[in-house]
This record gives sequence, structure tokens and C-alpha cells, in this order.
Amino acid sequence: MADEVTLRPWRVDDTPALVAAWHDDAIVAGSTPPPDRSASAARRWIEGCDVREQRVLAVDRVIDVAGECVGEVGLSDIDQRRGAALIGWWVGAEHRGRGFAVAGVAAMVEVAALFGVMTLVARIGIDNTASVRVAEGVGFMLLRVGSEAEPHVYVHR
Repeated sequence: MADEVTLRPWRVDDTPALVAAWHDDAIVAGSTPPPDRSASAARRWIEGCDVREQRVLAVDRVIDVAGECVGEVGLSDIDQRRGAALIGWWVGAEHRGRGFAVAGVAAMVEVAALFGVMTLVARIGIDNTASVRVAEGVGFMLLRVGSEAEPHVYVHR
């Protein structure tokens, strides 16, 4: 099924998927959603994706399966001089466990190279075994073991 995955830019019609993600406890536990998690805030965030990408501040892509937003993978803290960025991802609850995150993250590794980013760093909570499996499945290596206060750190070069 993961061979059906493509990455694409966010569209305003993806707003319900983003709002659902911002209210999903499993996703919220591993990310930092905005204080305003409304549909209008989601639309504003989506509409700002192009500007953030043009300024090379962040690159956010929908994990798309058959035209549906099943998740997201994004780059942040992009440092083109060092060729490094943070990477993060999520998949909606109804789509988990089907290989979509692995396929999306693997595709983002290729997109990152287009921005001069060859080193990706993933910060994964110690209790987030699903994301650890995704990182390892894409070839990330454990750089630092986390603790209750700090996440694991994985790197892909």
C-alpha cells in the first residue's frame, strides 16, 4: 500500500485533516500544535506554507494516498549552510500501521536534498515506538538515547 504514497503541497481542502491532527492526542504528544486549533487557524497555516518554503524556513508536505491527506512530513530549522534540518511527521489515526509514514519520510529525504539538506535530525519521544520504527525503516541512526525529559535523537545522512 505504501507505493500509493505521494508528497504534495498542502491545499485549503486539507483543512479538516489538519484540524483533526491538531486534536489527536497521539500527534499532539509528539508535536507542538498552535494554541488556536480552529479551522480558520489551519487555513491560515496552510496558506502560509508557500511563503515559509520560499524563505526556506520550513518545507511541509501532505502524505497523500489516492488524493486524500493521510498525514504530513515536514522540515523545520533548515540550515542550508550546514545542510541540515529537523524532520517531523504524523499520520492520522485511521491510516496508521500501513506504511504511509515510512513512504512519506523516505520521499521527504529526496525533497530535502533539493533544498541542499543532506542531514536530517528527528527528535522522537522515548515512548513513541511507532516513530522510532519509521525512522529506523528509512535508515535513520540513533545518535542519542533519550530520557523522560529528552527525546531520542536520530540522524539521517
